[in-house]
Amino acid sequence: MDLFILPRTGKSLRHTLRSVFFLSVLSLIFSAVSGQVPPGYYNAAAGKTGEALQIALYNIIKGHTVVSYTPGVWNAFYSTDAKSNGKVWDMYSDIPGGTPPYEYTFGTSQCGTGGGGAEGDCYSREHSFPKSWFGDVAPMNTDLFHIFPTDQYVNNMHNNNPLAVVGTATAISLNGSKKGGCATPGYSGTVFEPIDSYKGDFARAYFYMATRYENVIATWPAIDPIGANVLDGTSYPAFQTWYLNLLIQWNTQDPVSAKEIARNDSVYKIQHNRNPFIDHPEYVAAVWMPGGPKPEPTNHVTGFMANTGSPPYSTLNLTWTDATGTVIPDGYLVRGNTTGFSSIVSPVDGTPVPDNGLDKNIGSTVQSCTFAGLLSNTIYFFKIFPYTNAGSIIDYKTGEPVPAASDTTVALQPGDIAIVEVNSADTDKLCFITFRQLNAGTVINFTDNGFTDPVTVRTGEGFLIYTAPSVIPAGTVISWHYGMAVAGTGWNSGTPSGFQLATGGDQVFAFQGTWGLGQRLLFGINFGNAGWLPPGTISSNTSYLPATLTANVTALTFPEKNGYYNLITAGSVNVLGSLIANPVNWTKSATIITTPAWNFSISPATVFNLNATIENCTIASGETVTILPGIQLKVSGNLIIRASD
Repeated sequence: MDLFILPRTGKSLRHTLRSVFFLSVLSLIFSAVSGQVPPGYYNAAAGKTGEALQIALYNIIKGHTVVSYTPGVWNAFYSTDAKSNGKVWDMYSDIPGGTPPYEYTFGTSQCGTGGGGAEGDCYSREHSFPKSWFGDVAPMNTDLFHIFPTDQYVNNMHNNNPLAVVGTATAISLNGSKKGGCATPGYSGTVFEPIDSYKGDFARAYFYMATRYENVIATWPAIDPIGANVLDGTSYPAFQTWYLNLLIQWNTQDPVSAKEIARNDSVYKIQHNRNPFIDHPEYVAAVWMPGGPKPEPTNHVTGFMANTGSPPYSTLNLTWTDATGTVIPDGYLVRGNTTGFSSIVSPVDGTPVPDNGLDKNIGSTVQSCTFAGLLSNTIYFFKIFPYTNAGSIIDYKTGEPVPAASDTTVALQPGDIAIVEVNSADTDKLCFITFRQLNAGTVINFTDNGFTDPVTVRTGEGFLIYTAPSVIPAGTVISWHYGMAVAGTGWNSGTPSGFQLATGGDQVFAFQGTWGLGQRLLFGINFGNAGWLPPGTISSNTSYLPATLTANVTALTFPEKNGYYNLITAGSVNVLGSLIANPVNWTKSATIITTPAWNFSISPATVFNLNATIENCTIASGETVTILPGIQLKVSGNLIIRASD
């Protein structure tokens, strides 16, 4: 073996030599792999690398004998995909070294016009390189080098999704093949992941497709948007960087097997061409990595910034300008947290970081990403790390200064929730509705403290805290009553010592932040007394209307000590919020009342099938309001209809 002495490029010499050693060993191993290759078959490829080698291989394997789809492909399987026991070799059900959950018999187990309703029904013809990616046309649609007999049900799981590594699986076949969100850096859509023993088989099938159809593959991304996430619109390298890196990794991790060699020979007898990457797996590196793995990127990105997105209380958008230099990144890893820049851990070379939570991989040239589902009114810190290569040879640039950015999500706004029930005649009760999705961890506080004037809070009374235990959809009613079991509900206490509503009436404010230190009021209700002060004498059970809330919009008051909203529960946020904030639309009582079985539905369309009163309401663009015959809608204040929103 030759000894390579290379200059340092920001990594240790040991790291560089390791990469060269890796490729050299692969070359020695792979050059020994061969089937029944005709003498001189690859002579025209000798001494070539990169795109020149790919073109030479294309000229060697093009013009193959094309078989029919029916019965040609079905009949070919008898010789190309038979196990030693004569059964169908299905890579979606087979368990190498173990017992498969089922096996198929050629012909009798073949799918007809139906089947595939459950795993084990029948076997079909799987285009491992989805036929929709190239328009399902000849000769690609019958090329045996990427068509395999597989279980129809699992074939449908794959569908036309890319093959990649699954993060959280939404479906798992009996042999462990998976469908779910992509965990391979560079893509976040749905993917299908075969078991490890066959990943190399599929990778080499994809390399064959890029080479055999080198003359047309550049046009395929325009055919199928899913395929466009994998293909880059060129004949070379043909694949997007994130996907090329994955295929190279799979080609390395799962070397050519005796099964592949025998299948290559069998297909050759039918099509009269071969898969060069089975005969010479070292061609993969020679074509797509002629210089070996890339060194780390030359530079970091510039202009890295964070800004609130939509909705601003749960979304942040990050933008930057791509890194430039001699070595351009293949992608970027964005990492974030809520504790500070110093707590963001730098990634380690050779250990890819999958998309998860506040870790996100972005392909080069994209220059933006979005983090959604964040906590409101929370500062988030981010760093961005460019990288080259993938898998065990991924190479991150971590040298300081690493670009960093931060921003704070917006707090919930007045009217984003509304109180729909209070009860102070023992037992105390409180219900509120969410008009915006609450992400897990969102905190909403409630207090029976009041205001001594429109801007000054009173202290000394209690607090009740709700923390969303999961994502809470808009339109959800969340209830609390004194003495309830709170485990798993999000409430901090069923019997709070300070939060006790006066039996004769009181007030309740919903807010975020710290009471008395810039609290952000969301909604307020005053009940069982003469209403918001003035007039009257201030007490623990009375309050001024806060300056940040608006009567009959984000705050309401009524004279009874118990009550609940009793009108329509389907419609737009604007209309439902206006109805809830008007005490005319409440059932009120001096005695304990039973909580309704609410079922709110948030949509742009509102239909009034009951008489109702609103004081102020805005009907935005895209919203509709229908008043059924015989129904009266009384507007006592302002009704604003916006032509554009």
